[in-house]
Amino acid sequence: MLRLTNIRLEDGTLFPDIEADDGSDLVSEQDMGGFIAVPGFVDTHIHGSFGFDVSDGNADDILSLAKKLPSFGVSDFLPTLMTLDEESILKAAEATVKAKENLCSYDGAYANILGLRLEGPFLNPSESGVQNPENLVPAEELVRIIEKVEKSFPGLVRIIDIAPELNGAYEIVSKYKDRYIFSLGHSDCDYEETKYFFSKGGNSLTHALNAMRPCLKREPGPLGAAFDTPDSYIEVICDGIHVDQSVLRMLFKLFEGRIIIVSDAMRAGGMPDGIYDLGGTPVESRGGRTYFGPEGNLAGSVTYLAQEAERLFSYGIDKTAIINALTVTPMKRLNAVKCGVSGLDHSNLNFIDDHFRLMCVISRGSLVSSYVML
Repeated sequence: MLRLTNIRLEDGTLFPDIEADDGSDLVSEQDMGGFIAVPGFVDTHIHGSFGFDVSDGNADDILSLAKKLPSFGVSDFLPTLMTLDEESILKAAEATVKAKENLCSYDGAYANILGLRLEGPFLNPSESGVQNPENLVPAEELVRIIEKVEKSFPGLVRIIDIAPELNGAYEIVSKYKDRYIFSLGHSDCDYEETKYFFSKGGNSLTHALNAMRPCLKREPGPLGAAFDTPDSYIEVICDGIHVDQSVLRMLFKLFEGRIIIVSDAMRAGGMPDGIYDLGGTPVESRGGRTYFGPEGNLAGSVTYLAQEAERLFSYGIDKTAIINALTVTPMKRLNAVKCGVSGLDHSNLNFIDDHFRLMCVISRGSLVSSYVML
């Protein structure tokens, strides 16, 4: 057992000592005064990592993913599907439920499964990117699929990514806005269409500025519409590749309290460079970037939240803003409970240094060793 002492929060407040299971029968102490304690991170858009992918529909793989994610500082996550056919969606939903149930009796470190996210299959073919266009469906098919999933696995689906400009989209958002969170993604919406989407109950932008219209001086697009809709959110992949660091600095100023850091990681996250499958498409992971197709387009990411946080801090972004975008804000969007830095859950803590490097993780009361620098 390891007793952690001299635990300090970002504002300098002293936190009570805690004990963490380190696998030893002996009790030892560790002074944590050189680090800052922050809540566990929340990843609401992640397809996989460590060679696992939620879209495979394998409960053991999703369980393994949940057990490994604390090494990235993740305490809660939303397993995210690619654009799949109906049978594969149902298979993955069942696997997610089984993995979630198995975690209830697991005594060790793990990231809590918050539900399931559907990235598709109601997306614009012109902006589908690495998503399989053969699995895209019209509005009536989406309704049939989500009703089928809801009947078999009630309350499991939390977020649905859609292209609002498609026929029937606004009707779907209006009908189901109290059941699901709808996020604009893989869309060709302009400013006015996006504003209407928000007025009908839309909630956020999926990986902002990627797979959507840009923000131009006379055509502000979805980002401009989100800025003009104070109760909306934007997700951002903050690896410095999907969005330039200068733009990231602007976004954190413009969307204070409304920005959510996501990984959008695929199975190649935490793995060696190589070729990996993503929703049936071969994707190359090389040098921290993904490549697919003859033009080498981006296909999700291989970064993780702690890595993105460290980069954001190096770009000059405020530490508190980064912490909120990793913890409080994603849970607020889900209407879920997440302790802020003033009310930490002692069983799920991340310790960072002055450069926002992840130095130590406590997950479900257990010490996670992968990034521990004690």
